[in-house]
Amino acid sequence: MGTPAPILTDAFHLLHTNLYAHLDAAEILAGIDTWSPHDIDTAHQLIPDLVVVIRGLLIEHEAGLDGDCQTCRSKWPCPVVTTIHALVKDPDGKFVAILNAINDE
Repeated sequence: MGTPAPILTDAFHLLHTNLYAHLDAAEILAGIDTWSPHDIDTAHQLIPDLVVVIRGLLIEHEAGLDGDCQTCRSKWPCPVVTTIHALVKDPDGKFVAILNAINDE
């Protein structure tokens, strides 16, 4: 596999930049001290959307019958699954704190 054509490199860069802009917007929302009703509505939409993204990645990277990742073709759990696991299950992260609070109710 050779070097991608410059037009593909530019397209991938634009896609990458656009995705990071969406993530930046979510991060900015999380940093607002006082939320307006609009901010709350946005968060209510954003959180399920982010969960769908994570689930979508996990579904694509399930183990096949041979025990390898169906997408990466590497030994399962593949690097995508291990990275998601590390980020979501980070004991100091907010996902874990939220789940623990829900489970304690």
